Amino acid sequence: MPAQQKKLIFCTAGVLSLACALGTAAAIGTQLWVRGTVLCTTGALLVNATGAELHKFIGEIQYGLFSGQRVRQCGLGGRPFQFSFFPDLLKIIPASIHVSVILFCTVLIIFALVGAGFFMFNAFGSPYETLHGPVGLYLWSFIAC
Repeated sequence: MPAQQKKLIFCTAGVLSLACALGTAAAIGTQLWVRGTVLCTTGALLVNATGAELHKFIGEIQYGLFSGQRVRQCGLGGRPFQFSFFPDLLKIIPASIHVSVILFCTVLIIFALVGAGFFMFNAFGSPYETLHGPVGLYLWSFIAC
């Protein structure tokens, strides 16, 4: 493989791997994992709302991994309510789900950054001399662990 083509392929793979790490880190912090609408049935039933009136009784909820917001609409305008996972939702949603998502996202970020480093090293370094001998043995043993 020519040197320019090798550099281009490895640089492209490194940039994609870095973009994967940044995208995962951004996804952890966003509040838009789940988005939905909530109907205030008691208010809608009291006034027998249909059509355009029914829109006044439809609220929305959105939340992410750590926090969220709910806007209640019961005919009197929107009332926003902020909530977070750890003090508020621990009784409802098991913490093991959140811990496993955080753990796997962290592992994904670490592997993506290590992969990007290897891609850039293969593009601009001399991996044949470095990855043979005792240093290469220690490196591959560390990666295997």
